[in-house]
Amino acid sequence: MARISRRDFLRVGGAALAAGSVAPRLRWALSAGAATGGTTLDSTILKGALMGSGSRGSYYRLLAGPGEVHLLRTELAARAASPARRSLLHFARLTDTHIVDAQSPARVEFLDRYADPGNGCQSIPFSSAFRPQETLTLQVLEAMCRQVQAVGVSPVTAVPIAFAMCTGDNVDNEQYNELRWFIDLMDGSASVAANSGGPAYEGVQAAAWADQEYWHPDAGVSDKYKRQYGFPDYPGLLEGAVVPFTATGIGMPWYQTFGNHDGLLQGNVPRNEVFEAIAVSGLKVTGAPPGIDPCDSFEILRSNPSALLAAPARAVTPDTNRRILRRREYIEEHFTTTGAPSGHGFTPSNRSDGTAYYVVDTHPCFRLIALDTVNPGGYADGSIGRAQFDWLLARLAEVHPPNTDKLVILFSHHGLRSLSNPAINPDPSEPFANDLPRVMAGEIEAALHRFPNVIAWVNGHTHDNVVEPRPGGTGGFWDIGTAAHIDWSSQSRLVEVLNNGDGTLSILCTMVDHAGPVDPTGVTDPVLRLASIHREVAANDYQYGFGGPGRGETKDRNVELVIKAPFAIP
Repeated sequence: MARISRRDFLRVGGAALAAGSVAPRLRWALSAGAATGGTTLDSTILKGALMGSGSRGSYYRLLAGPGEVHLLRTELAARAASPARRSLLHFARLTDTHIVDAQSPARVEFLDRYADPGNGCQSIPFSSAFRPQETLTLQVLEAMCRQVQAVGVSPVTAVPIAFAMCTGDNVDNEQYNELRWFIDLMDGSASVAANSGGPAYEGVQAAAWADQEYWHPDAGVSDKYKRQYGFPDYPGLLEGAVVPFTATGIGMPWYQTFGNHDGLLQGNVPRNEVFEAIAVSGLKVTGAPPGIDPCDSFEILRSNPSALLAAPARAVTPDTNRRILRRREYIEEHFTTTGAPSGHGFTPSNRSDGTAYYVVDTHPCFRLIALDTVNPGGYADGSIGRAQFDWLLARLAEVHPPNTDKLVILFSHHGLRSLSNPAINPDPSEPFANDLPRVMAGEIEAALHRFPNVIAWVNGHTHDNVVEPRPGGTGGFWDIGTAAHIDWSSQSRLVEVLNNGDGTLSILCTMVDHAGPVDPTGVTDPVLRLASIHREVAANDYQYGFGGPGRGETKDRNVELVIKAPFAIP
């Protein structure tokens, strides 16, 4: 039976991994100045010593394991034994950070419990409603920015990282304050804090709320996570989570793509007046409304959200910064930045017409195309509209012979594994976003194979490391997905395109763990300590931890992906 992905909130999706031939492991000869330190070539993170046990499972520390060399993958082409390689482009990619306002009244954590065995709704993916580590997402992004800056260069060629690309779900719930925290941290603000409402934490993990369905880091609450899975106490964690800190920032140009959590409530539902009012209100819903069948909750929340107004709730401090953003407002906010480039990929045309797809042509020999795969009609999985599809074909034709020759890399939140959402429900509140009808994976992939200069599609959404060849046309391209920051294994990926000098290219992918130490014990830096705890808790999350697909297989992590060069590289 296929396992329901943690990132799903309403709709189950999935695809089988394509089986491909994988060559033996290969360690490249390092260029002068290159080093493996700071990447998983040097060290990996694995399950460590037992910390505690419960009635259904156990909790483990993490430990440092041996590094993983690059695995040579030749499903699409084979290269010379000793290529005269030269770096063409090197970038970092971050994905699914899910910056969470964990205190927001617009969140519905209470649904999470219905996914547990015996509660009658375990076939419905409620599990993304709550994560035990979700108060610490800002600290994880900060730790990742520090690590990317510390690595700085390619571990093979020593070529500097040119830019960072964040492939969507930058925030969790379409809120203004979440987006501001994300932009300010990426830019390197003097003060950022994942806090809203009052000065202290007010949310479901507070010991005073004492709901045993949630992990309570403070002592004194015998909750489900502690009793059933051996979770520890981390006193003071919630207080520390909302303390402001100075952000390092990514320290380089950064871009982003639009994800379903950036553009839909909880990543699934188009914004509506009821949810907007709840988000900025002083009441946080803590349980299902009376008379509602929990297994039908999603459809009720979509079609009759006012039912939530009769649900049990607790008083919290209201905050207008929790307001729900329209798509055009989301785009506009990226121009309020101290980082580069202004708009972080979004263009003046995006500002005026409300579209969220664009082209970057600033890197010699490359055209980078960012797509908007969010279906405005709702649901977690994606698709693209017909107008965007026609735009994509035109942009590809511009750099295809007999026009200018450029290598093309696509970036988006959803990849081909999850471009399966045909919903044609127009969003009445955002008519400019209603690009109908929708185009899905099969038609998109077939069109891409007409352009052999498309060499890679970099994406996220599924919260796992997965690399698949997409053969077709005169060669094909590589489909590169990376694990989420919010869930185990909390990693990013370096991507470098190399000219092998023999008519082939290599796409070198190297995994990076964030700067939080493997074991949080004794860590004095408060931000890195919390980032370390986040990773440990995420790894032990019984819904999407060690047993989930996040880390992927060896062939999905440190890999060299060979592809035929579509033209003579100048």
